[in-house]
Amino acid sequence: MSATNESIVSGEPNGQPAEPTVDSEQQSNSVEAMAIDEPEPAAVMDEDAGEIEDNLLNDGASETESTLLDEAELLEETADNTQSGSRRHEQDLFQSHSVHELARCSWDKAAKQNYVRGCLWSPDGSCVLSTVNNDGMHVFELPTDVYGAEKVNTERPVNLLDAAVHVRESTLVYDYQWYPGMHSSVPETAVWIASRQHEPIQMWDAYTGKLRCSYKGYNAVDEVEAALSLAWSLDGAFIYGGYKKSIKLFDVKSPGREISSFTTKVTASCMTACAPLPNLMIFGSWSRSITALVTNSGDQLAVGRNSADCSHNAGVTWLKFIPRTNLFVSGGRKDPKLMMWDIRQMTKPYHVLNRVCDTNQRIYFDTSPYGEWIVSGNTDGTVRAWNLLEVDTAHKSYQQLSFPLHRDCCNGVSFHPTMSIVATASGQFHASTTSSEEEESAPPPATEPENSLTLWWIGKTGLSEE
Repeated sequence: MSATNESIVSGEPNGQPAEPTVDSEQQSNSVEAMAIDEPEPAAVMDEDAGEIEDNLLNDGASETESTLLDEAELLEETADNTQSGSRRHEQDLFQSHSVHELARCSWDKAAKQNYVRGCLWSPDGSCVLSTVNNDGMHVFELPTDVYGAEKVNTERPVNLLDAAVHVRESTLVYDYQWYPGMHSSVPETAVWIASRQHEPIQMWDAYTGKLRCSYKGYNAVDEVEAALSLAWSLDGAFIYGGYKKSIKLFDVKSPGREISSFTTKVTASCMTACAPLPNLMIFGSWSRSITALVTNSGDQLAVGRNSADCSHNAGVTWLKFIPRTNLFVSGGRKDPKLMMWDIRQMTKPYHVLNRVCDTNQRIYFDTSPYGEWIVSGNTDGTVRAWNLLEVDTAHKSYQQLSFPLHRDCCNGVSFHPTMSIVATASGQFHASTTSSEEEESAPPPATEPENSLTLWWIGKTGLSEE
């Protein structure tokens, strides 16, 4: 990570801040707002972890049981005063019903198919990591003038970002994840892991871009194979790698071969660790299934059923837990549904949200740090945001905002961990029958390519004093 980024004056897209449209979704069942109260020194969910895990293993929830959860049971309680302040801060997100562009990096040569494939903020919020097709992995730093900002001037010029670290392309990147304890003030922790085609899991230095070490998963004939998905344990001590027929566990302190392996019937295409139950790992597959893996026993439990209303239309591409709740969200390829699941009743979804997803490419979604918002990219270039504290007038879904931010597919979104900033990634594969030399004279495609990583301010704004 470099010390500074060059700031270049430019206007916002089309000269205006992006304005949203307010919409609501039509679901068959009513939904209740997830009102978040001030924290109380009450019992924490860990006290009930054993009971919840027993219920998971026994699959004791009846199909007729209501999925509308009691708020006292749904949300983790904490006595941390700083969390109370952060909750109030999250209620300010998107409240101006507009977003403002802070910084951008673009890959303009359409012939090279340099579309950005997702983005992830570092846990300390100092930088954002992304991977670019045919151009490797990039780390971009947050512009220094917005550090700690509570408001942003609407007339602030847009920064053009340069990569502080660039790991050049060698092969296709399957998945990548920051170390959960990463902080730029402690260089030893400033790392991320990535899995690339034909290579083992590799750990990269966020300051130098150099390879630190590798974690090798072996197949049935003792050959190194690439992990197709990655996840950290909650304490950052272990790495989970999802493979074609197994999930392998690696000790971070001991690079090399896996220390244990869990045999699976399907390929683990994506994974997420369960915050309420540290020994529970949720993984999805290309065969539409979602499975809960109990890592201390190896037991596996099916999530949902194979019916159309309880599963995705195609392979599951991304999973994410909503902080301080028992809920996680799943999304699939060419599937407009974002399905919310409760780990205490996994036979059917808790609720379903809708987005635009008509591509096989992974379309990321994210949750705000304290679980009050869900945002998702869409293949029509918009970003949709759902406020889990408010429902629509018909009580059929959460209040939704839609922001038209990109000309091309918006495939990545990521909340800043402490500030009112969202990073988005755009681009997709565009088929072309012309050679690179004929590209300039060729007719434009139906969708104008836009390969970019963009930072957006979504909090309070102020006017120029001049």
